[in-house]
Amino acid sequence: MGVLTVTMTGLRDAIATSRQARVALLGDLVRQTGERRARVSTLCAGFARDRAGAHRAWFGPLLFEGQTAERHRRAAKAPAEEQPPATPKAEPPRHKPAHKPVAVRTAQPSMAPLPRAQKRSSKGSKKH
Repeated sequence: MGVLTVTMTGLRDAIATSRQARVALLGDLVRQTGERRARVSTLCAGFARDRAGAHRAWFGPLLFEGQTAERHRRAAKAPAEEQPPATPKAEPPRHKPAHKPVAVRTAQPSMAPLPRAQKRSSKGSKKH
């Protein structure tokens, strides 16, 4: 019976060691998952900022951005109105452009629209 007891003790120790390794691995995976989520969230936020900046560059400010900018302008003007008016200074002459700005043409679709498909009649003989 001594050999069986020694073998069972060795097996129990191996199971306990494997369990500890599995718990440690699971803890590492949970920690790494949290770190990865934080990095992905940061990356997505950066992409969203870049996309919003590109959208503003192409199409101008969004509706709420314009309203916010207008509020900031009004707030900045309010304290200035309380102060006495400054003496007007002569402004230097400004350069006028030689030509008028050209409007950008939007791209037109290169193909003609397809005709509408004929709707099949639902009445009639049905083959089952």
